[in-house]
Amino acid sequence: MSDSIFDSPARANEWDRYWRGSSSANAYSAGGSKHPVLQQFWRELFMASLSEYPQGRMIDLCGGSGAVLSAAEGLSVSEGTELISLDISVSALALVVQNYPYVQTIAADAAHIPLESKTMDLVSSQFGIEYAGEQAMSEVARLPRKGGKLALVLHHSDGLIQQECASSADAIQRLIDSDLISMALDMFEKGYSMLRGAGSDEFHSAARAVNPVYRSLEPIMDEHGVHVAGETIATLYNRIAEIQKNLPRYEETEVIGWLEAMASELPAYADRMVAMCQSGQSPEQFKSFCAHLSQMNYRIQQAHPQQIADTTLPLAWMLVAERS
Repeated sequence: MSDSIFDSPARANEWDRYWRGSSSANAYSAGGSKHPVLQQFWRELFMASLSEYPQGRMIDLCGGSGAVLSAAEGLSVSEGTELISLDISVSALALVVQNYPYVQTIAADAAHIPLESKTMDLVSSQFGIEYAGEQAMSEVARLPRKGGKLALVLHHSDGLIQQECASSADAIQRLIDSDLISMALDMFEKGYSMLRGAGSDEFHSAARAVNPVYRSLEPIMDEHGVHVAGETIATLYNRIAEIQKNLPRYEETEVIGWLEAMASELPAYADRMVAMCQSGQSPEQFKSFCAHLSQMNYRIQQAHPQQIADTTLPLAWMLVAERS
């Protein structure tokens, strides 16, 4: 089953562009955040919910390609249980259908959910509803029925992921501004022309022009580390050098296609990182939302920043509340 409603076509297009790039994994990896701590949180929640709500209705909001749903894999689901994934991106939902064909999908803006109030047994979202604004934060609270649960993992404004996103946004924007990819495309196109007998002067001239721009990636990695932006910077740095050194070994269409895909996908990736930075919930915002839920007759079961080993920065805000 698939339903569709869009109140923000421009935003839907932006997320579609991101998830199309994510599925091809040229610039970054698909699947969303699957930190072991988060996977354990969702798996335990799903195990309890599937037992507590046999033949229940469960919806994951702004779920992307299904990071939360992946925690339910292998669990026994009673016949009649309804699992739904809602996202504004049809490309993200296509990945959900591909990986979890038993899940129903709804393409919609989380700020305007096309479902009746008090009709869900479990409503979940991980790093999702924050992007849809304050309206979505209110909208999500109306869905659970009496006795139903709301379970949210939210970006923390001072958290580890927030810090990583800021570093990634800076790194990718500096890469885009350097114009390295278009210059590398020009260099390799002239290199393949050289291999076909066009002469070497143009290739070597392009290579000399590329070199200082290529070297500009080094201070980015020095500042943010080689793993920044899902190792996109390091991968580009290493592959350009390898291909340039061994050009005859590589198919022209593959090299040109790889760089063109990178050029197409990077702006969406940069936008995603900026959006993540902007969506982080401050302690005051989180406290205010919990108070709002209490006023709606929710009983707060969990409400805390999630700490992990080897860092003092929280991973995320964790919230579980049951509607009375």
